[in-house]
Amino acid sequence: MSGDANDTAAPGPAAPLLDNVVVLLSRPTEPMNIGATCRAMKTMGLRHLRLISPLNPKGRSARALAHGAEDILDNALIVDDLVEAVGDALVVTGTTARERQLRKRTLLTPAELADRIAGHAAEGRVIIMFGTERTGLTNDEVDLCRYLSTVDTAPEQPSLNLSQAVMLYAWEIRQAMQRAGAPDALGARGRGLAPRGHGPGTRPNHPHRGTRLPTQHELDHMYAHLAHAMAVIGYTPRERLKFLTYLRHLHMRAGIVNWETHIYHILARKITGAMRAPRFGGLDESPEPSADELIAAVEAGLEDADAPQEDA
Repeated sequence: MSGDANDTAAPGPAAPLLDNVVVLLSRPTEPMNIGATCRAMKTMGLRHLRLISPLNPKGRSARALAHGAEDILDNALIVDDLVEAVGDALVVTGTTARERQLRKRTLLTPAELADRIAGHAAEGRVIIMFGTERTGLTNDEVDLCRYLSTVDTAPEQPSLNLSQAVMLYAWEIRQAMQRAGAPDALGARGRGLAPRGHGPGTRPNHPHRGTRLPTQHELDHMYAHLAHAMAVIGYTPRERLKFLTYLRHLHMRAGIVNWETHIYHILARKITGAMRAPRFGGLDESPEPSADELIAAVEAGLEDADAPQEDA
């Protein structure tokens, strides 16, 4: 488009921020690994640590291994369950040393995962989750991950120590952030790396400019509403779990954006209405949106998606 000199150029994409990356350790059993994780994080510029049901997380051995990163240890958020740990995240990612039946063909390398984290960190909070030392991530934890990554290791010793894994991924995330121009990822030398693409799938592939990724809590709210509707029409608990697990994996592969979740809310509301069943009461303190709100959100998304886009 042409215009005079006073026209304001369209804003470019936001730069990613290291501050939007959260490291999550699930049920760590060795306090020294927690301390070593803090040191690895601070070395690479990461500041936010969350712990699910850790064992003695801020004792003497954890503090000794933190050495210089005691502030990360002191500020670590400790929670009791997975839902509380990830509810505010736009994207949850995970690491695994084991092949997963449903996800083994979609495991990313650490560098590929880091590129995706850098892309999403321009929009909001991204969590990278590490499982407990002995068995890694549970199936429920894997189901919440939009992306899964594994490290190619020698068969004689196929798994990394927990804090070593954190160090490896933290380094890759820092490199990806520098390539993407993150202002808080410049090191002591004050320069970043040569630009490289973020890789496919880092942002919603959708023309609607207002589109964003739903938070994990918004996704959980949607799945809970669907589960309620499925129960109304006779799905057993086992059938609901299996169906919603596969649906979640589909969304992880293909992507889902905020206003598209309303389509599922509308479907669930129609089912319960047709069956004259009680309406969904909401997940925790999140009320079910009204029918008018849901339809308006979807129509607005569709209209903006169909509208011609101006050149930047």
